[in-house]
Amino acid sequence: MFAALLLFASLGAAPCGYKQVGRGGSLPKNIRTIAVQPLTNSTLRYRIEQKFTAAISEEILKRRLPVSLINDPKQADAVIGGDVKSLVTGPALLDNRGLARIYSVTIRAGITLRDQTSNKVLFDNQNIEYRGEYEFSADPRSFFNEEDPAVDRIARDFARSVVTSMLEGF
Repeated sequence: MFAALLLFASLGAAPCGYKQVGRGGSLPKNIRTIAVQPLTNSTLRYRIEQKFTAAISEEILKRRLPVSLINDPKQADAVIGGDVKSLVTGPALLDNRGLARIYSVTIRAGITLRDQTSNKVLFDNQNIEYRGEYEFSADPRSFFNEEDPAVDRIARDFARSVVTSMLEGF
């Protein structure tokens, strides 16, 4: 009797729309094309939005989703857009002489995924924050500014997380 009741309860819960977290992995069936609009740049950092826009496009392509990326948002089933709101760098670790050797980078952004056919927001997070670090060499002869590669790494990590979050909702 108990086993039958348990079986009935589990069958009854399946069609209610609940699903396990982490089981999403694709976009709604009606979305076959996506336009990734260039993000806006509210920072003072030159071309930072280009790195984040490119990273989102690359992440979608890398995942081999059953969608095509197109340039024209009017022709797309869905549009991804957003804003890089801030970029802050600062010393994170000082050496024994009091010189900064490791710097932290914190980037805050907002991203939206909108279904163009129904004009419905499918994903919206206006307070995404990412942090990373880069290191300065102690030897001035081997000096190489690591800030740009650090921002590139943060952009890739940011894009991976954003695309994963978008897909988890479906």
